[in-house]
Amino acid sequence: MDKKTKNINQLIRNKKYRGPRFLYKYRRFDEYTFDMLENDYLYLSPAKNLDDATECNTTIDFELFYDLESNNLKRECVQQIIEMIKPYTSVDNYKQIQKVMTSIMKENGTIKPNFMLDYSLELKEILPKEFNTPQFVNFIIAIPEKLDSPEIKTQIEKLIVSMYKAKQNIGVCSLSANKDDEKMWEMYANNHSGYCIEFDLTDYENSDLVFPVVYVAKEQRETNIIKQIVATFIGNLVYEMSNGKMESDGSQCLKLFLTKYEEWSYQNEWRILGDAGAKVKAPKIKTIYIGRNASKENIEIMKKLAIEKLIRIKIEK
Repeated sequence: MDKKTKNINQLIRNKKYRGPRFLYKYRRFDEYTFDMLENDYLYLSPAKNLDDATECNTTIDFELFYDLESNNLKRECVQQIIEMIKPYTSVDNYKQIQKVMTSIMKENGTIKPNFMLDYSLELKEILPKEFNTPQFVNFIIAIPEKLDSPEIKTQIEKLIVSMYKAKQNIGVCSLSANKDDEKMWEMYANNHSGYCIEFDLTDYENSDLVFPVVYVAKEQRETNIIKQIVATFIGNLVYEMSNGKMESDGSQCLKLFLTKYEEWSYQNEWRILGDAGAKVKAPKIKTIYIGRNASKENIEIMKKLAIEKLIRIKIEK
């Protein structure tokens, strides 16, 4: 996993922020500027308003991983499990695992989970030593039954619906790790007529909501909700089956809302996620930088507010 993906997983599992101490918000002056500063909040804008119109777009293809008629897992699902194990075993063992799994697959690409019981001992010999093989096999066997239970079905349906509607329902506040960035000043602070807030994330009460954005090539971006749900499920499974000894990625669902194309990587973006339209408590402000082209009126109001709030203020040169 890349560093950012590891960071997201640590946040999910440990609720501990491990990002930069300071993050920056570049903005133009508008009708909300002074209200946000006076009341110490950040507004979470609906994801549909993000710069890139393709962001948070989702598709659904359930039968890519699961055969609804036969109640069996499909080849793609099993392959994802094998891929999760690959970094933790030898090349020969990895090939042998693939061979075993392929041998119990039907011609239509489905696999009956209970077939794995016949290969439990063989799998134990070739799976990573950190892996709890019996627990793993039993878990896989139980997947169809669990998916068919009313409770799980309801949870999955709610998850699919919420992710599909996320572009309208998820709120995002975009921050940058870049200090005094010329391009950010131009694009988001009205060509140096706006301002930039330097937030100190030390002891921030909502730090578990702050995530790094991952930048990928266009062909690498995944939009299939079902694939991401399955990948997240399998990643968490591998982590649990190894009692946390095997690093695995359980962040795919969340990354539907944390992924941008590489062309935006200059932003070095971090996001606060929550409900669209929500006002979340802002981190402590260390400094407010005012653009060199800001109006005298805005500069004077900002200076007065900074004195009241005991915030350091600097005017860009």
